Amino acid sequence: MSQNSNQGIENHLLDKERGVLIRAAIRQRGDELRRTHPWLKHQNIIGMAILFFSIFGIVMTAWFYLLGLVSAWICIPVVAILTSLLHELEHDLIHKLYFKKNKFVHNLMLLSVWVFRPGTINPWIRRRLHFLHHQTSGTSSDIEERGIGNGRHYGLVRLFIMFDTFIGNTLAVLLEGPRGKKLNHILRIIIAHAPFAIVCALTWYGFLFFHLIDSVGVWVWPEPVLIFMNYINDIVVVLVGPFYLRSFCLNFISSNMHYYGDVKTVGQQTQVLNAWFLWPFQLFCFNFGSTHSIHHFVIAEPFYIRQLTASSAHRVMRDQGIRFNDFGTFIRVNRYQIDPQS
Repeated sequence: MSQNSNQGIENHLLDKERGVLIRAAIRQRGDELRRTHPWLKHQNIIGMAILFFSIFGIVMTAWFYLLGLVSAWICIPVVAILTSLLHELEHDLIHKLYFKKNKFVHNLMLLSVWVFRPGTINPWIRRRLHFLHHQTSGTSSDIEERGIGNGRHYGLVRLFIMFDTFIGNTLAVLLEGPRGKKLNHILRIIIAHAPFAIVCALTWYGFLFFHLIDSVGVWVWPEPVLIFMNYINDIVVVLVGPFYLRSFCLNFISSNMHYYGDVKTVGQQTQVLNAWFLWPFQLFCFNFGSTHSIHHFVIAEPFYIRQLTASSAHRVMRDQGIRFNDFGTFIRVNRYQIDPQS
């Protein structure tokens, strides 16, 4: 056996040992928190409370906007922050961390978090893609991460995908998809996003088209169109605009904290992105860049526990060689290896 092969085996074993240490430290801290704060053990109640709080906050913020009590500049970011909670909740629901034994309540929660984030993929379909993500993270089989731009050179297509995964991926198939299979791929994208993302996209791009034409001032709109667009304007402010703001921030962080193309171990799947200047993005994806790596080591912890264990987890992760704020990933097309020959 060659020296490189022996070294590769030794590194793999070392990575496994590091993973064991990281998992043990994360679980230990989580157990300590639950002993210190017994209310954290009531996972189902906490999940439902977060759902009610988020939806109530979204509805009230929208109501205040419609009454003229807050501006669109306040409504859009507030709703985006609240829906970032719903995204984390959906992620936990995909891993069946709430009401696992009560399918009706569990599925009702999944439907609720989908409705209030209208441009997202069907969560029941996403569950299959997400489980595949954990099995194949960092490889070409990881459809979920490739679907948000991971592994692509930065350009208009990647930026479009990060902003709007539905239309962006449809565009990518049209431009790059294999001949004879483009229609099949596009139909699969449409089915996975129907019906909410389709309505969301029609609303958003119809809104942009109307205001673009209206700004030129060469067209006189019929009264019914103006009345209809008043409703569309409100929908964009209270739901559609916040979705695209939150989605871009999440996809920007997620597609760059995950590595792609040469990943061999769990420790190489992700990095921690928690640099101070990323806070505008983190604000709208509930600190995802700082805490999601923890999930790759300990899957069955709800997102609010990850927030509470982050400082302890980061210490052991840093000690065991997990990367922090590796911004070279932007020019390496998200590859893990800094030296292509290594």
